[in-house]
Amino acid sequence: MSSKPITFTTSNSIEPYFFVDQQGGIQYELLDEALTMSQLTLAGVTFATNLRALKMVRDKDIDCIINSPANTEDLFHTQSLIEYQNSVFFLTEHQLDINELDDLRRYPLVGFQNANQFLGQAFYKLSQLHPDYRELSSQKSQVLMLMNKHTEVIILEQRIFAYYLQAIMPTLKSVPKVTQVNLFPPAPRYIACHNEQTAKLVDDAITQFKQSPQYQDIMNKLTPLTQNN
Repeated sequence: MSSKPITFTTSNSIEPYFFVDQQGGIQYELLDEALTMSQLTLAGVTFATNLRALKMVRDKDIDCIINSPANTEDLFHTQSLIEYQNSVFFLTEHQLDINELDDLRRYPLVGFQNANQFLGQAFYKLSQLHPDYRELSSQKSQVLMLMNKHTEVIILEQRIFAYYLQAIMPTLKSVPKVTQVNLFPPAPRYIACHNEQTAKLVDDAITQFKQSPQYQDIMNKLTPLTQNN
């Protein structure tokens, strides 16, 4: 059976999900394995701004967009290949009492860039009233601030946190335990294609792949380094 090449684009070049310089990462590997298992070919991922990525798919220059935005009713969607989990992190030794969003008001808090636009209306309102809330574009800097006790709480996607914690561990004198609290629902990551048949091929490939041991092997690549509250 011949292998059908499918081209993709995405605006999310977020380590460890995608590495622009090597066309790799967890999400890249998942997609590549899913397509290969169904005799399809990942013919490349083009990284672009969200608007440009959507335009390339709508103009049919590229087949599908990964991590499709919500406003793509004119495209054909697949099921989610992976979910992102934005979470709250703090040093376990501080024994912070965080069980719901309102508890965050009591502690200095650092979010990722535009977190208050992505994490729901309740968090947006909290961020506007919080006495010590800020956002950073560098997610590595967030992890450094937490580990060096320059802030008490950060909000970050859990695998991104684990990736950067592993990266900075050699620079730390000691690695304190970290508690993770999941106050936000998982965020499914969908793929959208301009062609219905292509979307079905990708969707069927994801279904088959999720039932295989290879899927969980890739998902387990980053061992959790935190304690869940």
